Amino acid sequence: MIEFHCEHCNMKVTAPDADGGQQAKCPHCHGVNYIPSAGGDLEEIPLAPLDEAEERRRRQSFAEDMQIQRSLSNERSAPGEPGRRRSRNLDGTRATPKPAAAPRTDLGDKQINSMVVQFIVAMAGGRLGEADGIAAQLAPHRDRVLSALNEITSNNGAANAYGLPTLPKPVLLGFAKQLQGKLQ
Repeated sequence: MIEFHCEHCNMKVTAPDADGGQQAKCPHCHGVNYIPSAGGDLEEIPLAPLDEAEERRRRQSFAEDMQIQRSLSNERSAPGEPGRRRSRNLDGTRATPKPAAAPRTDLGDKQINSMVVQFIVAMAGGRLGEADGIAAQLAPHRDRVLSALNEITSNNGAANAYGLPTLPKPVLLGFAKQLQGKLQ
């Protein structure tokens, strides 16, 4: 006799050995169950012998990975992030801070439009540090930047006229919203 628990009501069910590998209804809840095969039908598969040299290489590789992860977890900023310094370079030497770019105060409308486009292109390319730097330079010109963003995103043809890459409208609007958030 094969004994198993119903998948639906968890009651103990017994079935004759001949019904193993088939489906049948539970006598308690009438849910359909798979009846497992009798235990003697299972074939034992021997394990492969352990390769000691491969096991040592695997442990060494794991130790190296853990050391790299520990050194990366001590980093204070992402590569390319402006205004923040990394505590150590990847080779373990002390990192020197990069000076932050001074915000420009003499921007004309064309330069603002160009920098908004540069921000969007940097975001689309995944260069978040560069995009943050551009946003910092645009921050003193909040009203003019918002006007430029409105003009660029208001109609579909305008975005291409500014030299933007072809982006889906929701992505473009998302980048514009992120820039607006950085200006406040």
